[in-house]
Amino acid sequence: MKKRIALLVQDLDSDYFNFMVEGAKRYCDEHEFQLIIFIIRGKNWSHGSFDYQFYAATKLLTRENVDGILLATNTYCQNAPESKRADLVKELAYLPLVSIGAGIPGISSVVSDSKAAFKDLLCHLADFHKKKNIVLMMPVSTSVDIFVRRQAFEEFLTERGIPMDDKKIIYADYTYEEARENLRHICPCKKDVYFDAIVTCSDDLAFGCISYFREIGILVPDDVAVTGFDNQKRCLYSNPELTSIDQRIDLQAYKAAELLHKQFDNPSSVPENFSVSSLLMRRQSCGCPACEDQKELKDKFDMEELILYRKEVIAHFHFFLQEMQASLSLNDFKMLLVRNLRDYGIKSCVICLYNEPVYYGKNDDFDLPDSARVLIAFSSKSFYEELESSVTDPRKEMVPAGFEFEEGEPVEVQSLFNTSFQYGYVVYTPGAVEPRMYELIFSVTGIALASNRLLTLKENDSVTDDLTGVLNRGGFMKHGGLAIEASLSRNENGAVIYGDMDGLKKINDEFGHDMGDTAIQAEVHVLRQILCKKCVIGRLGGDEFAMVIPGLNEEKFKILSERLEAVTKSYNSSSNMPFTLSISIGAAYYSENESDLSLLLKKADKKQYEEKRLHHKLMKS
Repeated sequence: MKKRIALLVQDLDSDYFNFMVEGAKRYCDEHEFQLIIFIIRGKNWSHGSFDYQFYAATKLLTRENVDGILLATNTYCQNAPESKRADLVKELAYLPLVSIGAGIPGISSVVSDSKAAFKDLLCHLADFHKKKNIVLMMPVSTSVDIFVRRQAFEEFLTERGIPMDDKKIIYADYTYEEARENLRHICPCKKDVYFDAIVTCSDDLAFGCISYFREIGILVPDDVAVTGFDNQKRCLYSNPELTSIDQRIDLQAYKAAELLHKQFDNPSSVPENFSVSSLLMRRQSCGCPACEDQKELKDKFDMEELILYRKEVIAHFHFFLQEMQASLSLNDFKMLLVRNLRDYGIKSCVICLYNEPVYYGKNDDFDLPDSARVLIAFSSKSFYEELESSVTDPRKEMVPAGFEFEEGEPVEVQSLFNTSFQYGYVVYTPGAVEPRMYELIFSVTGIALASNRLLTLKENDSVTDDLTGVLNRGGFMKHGGLAIEASLSRNENGAVIYGDMDGLKKINDEFGHDMGDTAIQAEVHVLRQILCKKCVIGRLGGDEFAMVIPGLNEEKFKILSERLEAVTKSYNSSSNMPFTLSISIGAAYYSENESDLSLLLKKADKKQYEEKRLHHKLMKS
């Protein structure tokens, strides 16, 4: 069986990660390895309301699914302080692992040595282009790479006898818009520009600077030289061509795959470190002439063709979005989805859905279910109708046995989610459409899965509550009754719990029904934290919940109540929500002599009411 290398990247929208894929794929092709690209975000990702959900895909990184990991460490750990980075990376080191871009003690690592190239750039601006007042644009970051670039800048100033002051550094967070806005704040018009060269820590920042300077009448490079970092392909097509620093990301990834291969051959080998020297790429934006050997590449770039192609893709996506919002039968939904995925150039695709949605909060650890059903499975060769609705354990095989992807092509893995709920995952071979579109397509697919109630993979009424993912009233009465029967067949008594949230009407009145829905979802999250997998939980309607808990007696119910109170208190102290979560519960105990679920619910409801009345009395006193 081929060795399977997992490459963990934030996205495939930037050249930084595409260069990484190119290098890793080149090594895998040479050694007949399978490259699997995981589109993830780092743990506790802070950007976007639900982007942290992409992290769930890391739980598919099991010994059965992949043989080793290449990790784009800087982006994976970008929200973590430097002191915590090693711990985050080592959480994945249960498999052979190589870090790309950052040295991690005890882990084989490939890093970029960019300090010399960065100082060469500064000296080139000062000595060759006679720039007298150079400033640095950088993000506020704990990244070692950013620290090294600042260090190189400060060393350059010291060597030249130039005093360091606050005006020498302009802060902006990697992006085009940040560069424009921060320059607009510091230099609102042409006369306020106090420097003759600006060295940035990313190409996007440099492009933002050039755009803003054009707006206020500053000529690049005549008035101000501008340089970037990362050497995106766009650097050759910009006007002027952008001077940048090439970290040789493709070579870093290639060497990382080579180090991983060594671990395959010798698992007890000592971790190795490899450094790749960066290269200064001199172009027009610093004042150098255009390079002749770049002219052929530039001539191949047709801006009009790109714009027309993007307009076509966006128009297609608009129709796809409208179609996916329709309420469809399962069969119609699958046909529509497959047609659109193929239209977007996806050659092979398997979508697997968990048996029920899994609530995954921002500060939680995702627990990968041990069962998932296949929604669709197709390749460029055929449909795999026989696999549809089949069950797989995603911890042991991401796709069911018998499915084959295109030989020699990398596949990509991405979570399927909607707001705080994980629905499953998709494994696919992409086409030629811009990579970000695939992320958008599967984001829309996650939303459609939720809104069309397709989670049971059956053409019947859902037993699942749409808002929370737990059983609805009908589903609870059916599965709760079966759980009691199964428990008693094992000579195990237990309890039926009835719960009623405190103050939901007040939350709806004060903060709106959307916040009320969030409170209901949060309550389910809390309940799931204190209940084991064999428990049955349902939302009977509104703010009412019920549970069947095998093995629970009166003594254990007291412990459960204390645990519920503690977890609720923890949620309230850390959630930053405007409401206070609270629920009152009551229990009725089943046995061979009393096992009717409806009667047990009534008794538990009565106990819950007594508990709520006592709670209100204590609150008033």
